[in-house]
Amino acid sequence: MNSKQIVNPEARELGKHVTATDRVLIQNKLHVTESTVNVVLTGKRKAMRGKSLLIVEMARKIAKINQSKQDLL
Repeated sequence: MNSKQIVNPEARELGKHVTATDRVLIQNKLHVTESTVNVVLTGKRKAMRGKSLLIVEMARKIAKINQSKQDLL
């Protein structure tokens, strides 16, 4: 598999909507490393189970909150 291949397009889109401070929040909340969050949110790793799936679910919630805040302004 090509290392630049996008395996999870949904996670990649979420990664575009999640800021750096949000990524740090995900790291601290789920007790994972920075590289784990970055690899999942770039779409290079499938998020089918475990921490990867939790990262995507949390990023989805954060992106929704960020969109709500943006709509208010």
